[in-house]
Amino acid sequence: MTNSTETNEIEVFKFPQLVLEQTLYTLNQLKAAAPESAHIALAGRSNVGKSSLINALAKRKQLAKVSSTPGKTRSVNLYRVEPQGFYLTDLPGYGYAKRSKSERELWANLIEKYLVECENLAAVAVLLDCRLEPQEADIMMVKFALAHNIPIIPILTKADKCTQKERSDRISKWTVLIPRGEPLAVSSHTGMGLEKVWKKLIQTALRSPLMQARDAAQDTVQDTAHGTVQEMTPDMTREICSEADGEMPAEAQRGTENGIAVSAEAAERAEIVRSGAEAAAAETEKPKKIRTKRGAAAREREAQKKREQEKARIKAKEEKSRAKHKRK
Repeated sequence: MTNSTETNEIEVFKFPQLVLEQTLYTLNQLKAAAPESAHIALAGRSNVGKSSLINALAKRKQLAKVSSTPGKTRSVNLYRVEPQGFYLTDLPGYGYAKRSKSERELWANLIEKYLVECENLAAVAVLLDCRLEPQEADIMMVKFALAHNIPIIPILTKADKCTQKERSDRISKWTVLIPRGEPLAVSSHTGMGLEKVWKKLIQTALRSPLMQARDAAQDTVQDTAHGTVQEMTPDMTREICSEADGEMPAEAQRGTENGIAVSAEAAERAEIVRSGAEAAAAETEKPKKIRTKRGAAAREREAQKKREQEKARIKAKEEKSRAKHKRK
């Protein structure tokens, strides 16, 4: 009799990979980027440590450029998360230190439209400085997201520079302002909380309607392809050969009845049929674009704006015509 020992293996969390996919500058580029996958936007004040957090999550030092001048970034970086397949959208820090008023207004307008109109936006991760009391700019960002029903992932950065009591105090205050989720304390320097942040990001992205629809479609395709292979019985193989050649050779027929492959040629034809079935299933099961309430509201506002512009144009034309008639 042998003694058996049971070993409980501790599951080690494997950090996903971050790949810089695109650098974007306009609203159209943002809305057209990666339409088949969920986005999670990263937003925060200019000096909150967003680039450092991205590098820490990626376990790379130079993936996102860390500048000593806050607000230097003027583009939107799109990072692909592998193997999960969703995206992190690194937005410019609000505050835009040392930028002109017109430039600040331009970026604020772009970010606002992106957050409201992007139909595959799953959530916005709001980065908050753990060392500071809730700031006005951060509170405005949180209220904006809540007003537009955008899920929020609050993340307290630079938590290693605070005492445990200070962290607890900040978490309590932000929990009151963001009732749907307790802030996650994180440190890019020590690595504290990085695993929790990754798990929250992944969970939020995979639960979004877009990703669930995509995964369901992929499962259907795999099930269809698997079923096609399993159903390739000797009778089906015999039928394929008889349709192609008119009649199956007697030797091949005997081999098929014994459960043996018909022939190299018949196996090749069966593989062609399987490939065709998989391609057809993939074509018919493409995930449909998810149209959210937030996107519908944005489209309605845009349509209303166009209607008002058209009315104003017609009114101006009529007034011009009346003025011209009076002169005559």
